[in-house]
Amino acid sequence: MKKLLSIMAAGVLLAGCDKYIDINEKGKVIPTTIQDYYDIMCDYNVFSVGPTNCLLATDEIKIYKDEVNRIFWGVDQATNGYLWKDFIYVNEQDNDMDWNSLYKAIYKCNVVLDKIDKATGSNTQLRNKTKGEALAQRAYSYFMLVNLYAKHYDAATFDKDPGVPLYLEADINATKPRASVKEVYQQIENDLTTALPLLPPTPEFNYHPCQAGVNGLLSKIYLYQGKYEPAKQKAQAALDVYSFLYDFKDFDYIPGLPKYLGMNGFANRAIDNKEGLWHKQAVNTFVYMVGVYMSDEHRALYDAKDRRLYFTLIEEGMFGNNTHGMNIWPKERYYKVGVYTPELYLIRAECNARLSHPELAIDDVNTIRAKRFLPADYVAIDRNKTDLQALEIVLKERRLELFAEGWRLFDLKRLNQDPRFKKDITRDWGGESITLKPDSKNYIFPISKKVMSLNTLLEQNPRDNRQ
Repeated sequence: MKKLLSIMAAGVLLAGCDKYIDINEKGKVIPTTIQDYYDIMCDYNVFSVGPTNCLLATDEIKIYKDEVNRIFWGVDQATNGYLWKDFIYVNEQDNDMDWNSLYKAIYKCNVVLDKIDKATGSNTQLRNKTKGEALAQRAYSYFMLVNLYAKHYDAATFDKDPGVPLYLEADINATKPRASVKEVYQQIENDLTTALPLLPPTPEFNYHPCQAGVNGLLSKIYLYQGKYEPAKQKAQAALDVYSFLYDFKDFDYIPGLPKYLGMNGFANRAIDNKEGLWHKQAVNTFVYMVGVYMSDEHRALYDAKDRRLYFTLIEEGMFGNNTHGMNIWPKERYYKVGVYTPELYLIRAECNARLSHPELAIDDVNTIRAKRFLPADYVAIDRNKTDLQALEIVLKERRLELFAEGWRLFDLKRLNQDPRFKKDITRDWGGESITLKPDSKNYIFPISKKVMSLNTLLEQNPRDNRQ
């Protein structure tokens, strides 16, 4: 029990149903070969999972107080996240599944990285691929953790701002304090750049990292650091390898069947999604099928003929109608939090707008929009824009294209650093008005009370005293 508590204190939970662990236990298989360690990296249930709570705290969604009890998963947690309360998990026994799942993936990656160089076998290509995947998956987990549980990257303070604990070895007895935001970002960048030459250009299955996917994640990292030239270069490197976009004129709902069953001809499985370079998805997705709506502000951003809106809001959900309007149900039937080609176009566009190439920024926006409308409804945006006009268009397009993909919370945090774009978010909660200011401490998620009690080296994030 003491050992298990140490694991939980570090935020790294062993998967009890796995056949591979790094200690000798009766009935378990101890990995020794290259193939054994690659099999660890093939655990879809671990390495396809991204965070969920980030979807609840943005200006994209709306929850009504009189309907919140219809939500299937974690009503209290959903409400606490939606209302930006000091703690999403209020009890000391509650597990933060985002924290746990990300550190669980890190633990598995560390097991592989500790042993892969000494694993038996002569397949050098597979050894390198296994090592590259472990480095890349670890980097993704730390990228999500540092953006959920720490201040946004700020070069003026990042060497002092608390990030998250950095575990780089599979030591189940270790407890560590929080590394700085600077140290976490440096580790992420180091892991990804080391992984790049070890991986294939594109994935066989899109939940495995590849060079294009890693370059895509690097472009996100540089974007969030305000390093626009390298962000543009990495987005370009990914798009040079793979740039596919779906054309929404080619799809529609299946005639005669409920819309929640999906679209005719569109990929029904995540591994078949042709826009996916590195698939991740949020768990507990039924939270959006019942009792959660697209916010009025967000819906007003769309042109009425934009098929992104058409393929996201449906009249009837799997469990009946919502009380206050249409159900959210994305065309994929899951919530993406990975690396997909549309965002790479938008990263390149944003960088071009910020680097005084507004016409190139508009070109990328038009490339996406041309495939999001029926031909008769599409109108190209004029390329003759100022830098600021182009940037505003790109940021709006980012909201339209990336709805409920998890990035909006991180975008709000970074854009709040710019006086031109910072904003208040206000909820109407049964007649009570609740506002999140741009400088709110509760933009940063708290570390759960359970983790804090088990690892006394951790420093809690300051809170707004929202009970």
